[in-house]
Amino acid sequence: MRRMGWEKEPGAGLLYASRGKARVLVCGRGEEASDPDPAGSPQEPGPSFPSVDSVQSKSLVKFQEPEKFNIRDGDQKVLVLDCEILKAIPHKAYILPETFFVLASYYHSAPPEKGSPILLAVSKGELCLCCVKAQGKIFPSLQLKKKKLEDLVTEKEQAQRPFVFYKADVGSRSTLESAAHTGWFLCTSCSSGEPVRLTKTVGRKKQVEFHFIKL
Repeated sequence: MRRMGWEKEPGAGLLYASRGKARVLVCGRGEEASDPDPAGSPQEPGPSFPSVDSVQSKSLVKFQEPEKFNIRDGDQKVLVLDCEILKAIPHKAYILPETFFVLASYYHSAPPEKGSPILLAVSKGELCLCCVKAQGKIFPSLQLKKKKLEDLVTEKEQAQRPFVFYKADVGSRSTLESAAHTGWFLCTSCSSGEPVRLTKTVGRKKQVEFHFIKL
């Protein structure tokens, strides 16, 4: 079978479809032609390519590996996971501190003076630290959400925001401020065995500076 071809009449602005000796007028002046033969269409769109920014951001997320840390507060209490609750207890030889998985967050709204935006997870990277304000509550609280860190890091900024902490160095220690709730910091109590919480009050009764011990 002969393929249909295209012929344009010079100077007339007329376009014909031809097959053998037959010619059919497809369009005249000011009209657009549509090719009934997709395989031979000169208007078939080419492949689309992602933008440079999207390629760079995806490659950064794709190839990074989380760093692993143990975390201690200023009183040298270690953070452990007890029934999916983070607690701070005195460090002993028989105590196994929880391993924290940490990834940088490409959180574009992060103010430079706040520190480095990071994401933290425990339980082999499958429970992510999150700051939320429950319905009917006045203050935000720290929660552990069942979400894989590798999935969280690819989410959009708005969805990722409650999980972002600003890590600011204070000498050899660091503070962790919630990105979603400005002025609220991760803290431990001076009492042993208490859950890790959020606080807006920095004082003797609460520790807001932590040692990150790389594994």
